[in-house]
Amino acid sequence: MSYPVISQIPLDPVAKQGFLSKPRRPISSLPRQLPHQRLVFEYDGTFVLGDRRLRGDEPHVLHAVSVSVVDVARDHPATIQVPINSSGAHDFTVAIQFRCTVDEPIEVVRAGLTDVTEHLITYIQGYPKLFELGRSKGLHEVHELWTIVHAQVKAYTTVVPCVLPGMAAEFAGLNVYAPDEIAQGRRRYETSLHNIQGEHDLRDVKRKLDRDFELDEQEFLHAKGHNANDFTRQEAALDRDHQITGATKFKDFLSSGPGAADGLYVTTRGLSDQQIAERYAALGDREYSAIQRKVQFDYELQVAQARARAEVVRAAIAQGLFNETTGKELLATFDEVEPDAEPQDLEGPAYEARAEVTAGDTDDGFFPEEDVRG
Repeated sequence: MSYPVISQIPLDPVAKQGFLSKPRRPISSLPRQLPHQRLVFEYDGTFVLGDRRLRGDEPHVLHAVSVSVVDVARDHPATIQVPINSSGAHDFTVAIQFRCTVDEPIEVVRAGLTDVTEHLITYIQGYPKLFELGRSKGLHEVHELWTIVHAQVKAYTTVVPCVLPGMAAEFAGLNVYAPDEIAQGRRRYETSLHNIQGEHDLRDVKRKLDRDFELDEQEFLHAKGHNANDFTRQEAALDRDHQITGATKFKDFLSSGPGAADGLYVTTRGLSDQQIAERYAALGDREYSAIQRKVQFDYELQVAQARARAEVVRAAIAQGLFNETTGKELLATFDEVEPDAEPQDLEGPAYEARAEVTAGDTDDGFFPEEDVRG
C-alpha cells in the first residue's frame, strides 16, 4: 500500500436524469474513507478537500474528474533501504526509519506524492558521504558501522531537514544489515554453534550426573559395608555374651547338686525312650560300682588295721612288754577301732565277721601263729 496517497480513482460524469430531478452522484461510487483518511476531489482544474459527510450533489463531488484518498495519520512510519559499500565484495544495507505526518492533503495530491519512500531515498542520496562510511569495515563489523552511520544520518537530518510538499518527515532511527546470504550463513553458523554448545553442556551435565551417581554409589556401598561390619561385630558380641551366659547357667546348674550332671545326662533333649532307659540303667550300674568300690576300700582298710595291730603286738612281745594286764589294755584299745563285719557283696550273702580276740586267750593262743609271723 502506498503512502500518503492510498488510492486515486477517476470519476465518470454523472448522467442527466429527469427534467425536474436534481442530479446527484451516488455516494456508493466513491471510495470509503476511514477516520484517519480524507478525500480530495479534482474539480475544474483545482483540488477540493471533501467533507466527512457528503450528499453527492456538491459541485466538487458532482463534477469531479477524480478522487484521491490521503492518509492524514500523525507519525506514520516509513522505512527506506539504501546500500552502502563495505571493504569486501558485498554491500551493507542501511534501513532508515522516518515519522511522517500529512499537514496539507491538497498539496500532497497536487504534488503527486503518492509514495513517500521514493522522495525519502532521493533525500538520503543527497548525502553522498553516507555511502563511503563502510569502505573500511568488513561484514563482521556491522555493529561498529551502525554507530558511525547512525551518528552521521542523525546529524544530516538535523542540519538538512527533509522538505516534502504538504507533509513533514523526521528521522526516527536506523539499522545496518549484512547481505541476506551473509546473514543466513551467520544464522546457520550461530545455530550450529548453539547446538554444539548445547551438546557440550549436555555432555558436561551427563558426566557430572554420572560422577555424582558413582560417588553416591561408593558412599552407599561404604556405608553398607560399615553397617554390615557393625552388625557382624554386634552379632558376634551378642553371641559371645549368650555363650558366656549359657556357660555360666550350665556351670551353676552342675554345681547345684551331686545329681545335676546325672540328670542332665539322662534328660538330654532329643533322646528316645529306649535311649533314656539305657542311660538310667548305666547310671544305676555306675552307682552300684561306686558303692562296691567303697565297700572294698573299707574292707581293705580293716585288713590293714588288723595287720597294723599284729605288728604292734609283735613289737610288744619282742620288747618283753606283753603280759596279761598289758594285753587286755592293748586289746581294749584295739576294740575301739575294730570293724563290726567283713566287706559284704551287694548282691550276694553278707560277709561273716571274724572272731574277736578276748582276754581269756593267753600268750601263744592270742593270735594265730601265721599272724604273729606276719
